[in-house]
Amino acid sequence: MGRKELLAYCGLYCGDCLGYTGVIADAVGEFKAVLERYRFDMTAKGVFPEALRNYDAFSEALGFMAGLRCPRICREREDTGTSCEVRRCCRERGLYACHECGGFETCEKLGSALGRLHADSCLKNLRAIRKMGLEDWVTKGERHHYWDEAGNNP
Repeated sequence: MGRKELLAYCGLYCGDCLGYTGVIADAVGEFKAVLERYRFDMTAKGVFPEALRNYDAFSEALGFMAGLRCPRICREREDTGTSCEVRRCCRERGLYACHECGGFETCEKLGSALGRLHADSCLKNLRAIRKMGLEDWVTKGERHHYWDEAGNNP
């Protein structure tokens, strides 16, 4: 069951976000801990020097991924400097989210802010919210994400 304040203005559901849930950060953190416990850096250099010659860069990337956590949901973020155009537009127009706008299907701000990764999922969510109503969608609706989409090539 969801909470409506976790709906981002664009139609993403923050409650399912990989950064909000920490699913990637937690898994990578556990993996890093295993590698460190068994000093796999020594194995990489001593046993697999060719295959794992970029192990230090890999380890650095894992460190980055272990920190992939969203500091706050979309609705809690301030509009400063690099703020989201979609969030700004909805706030300026007094909209809860893009589903309340008649032009979200062809909105350039929505399309450019989401890029290829999230656009289809957001549009599906916004359409469903418009059809079902926000309260019903949050509690009973199917939430779409790019990782669930068939044939997706993120």
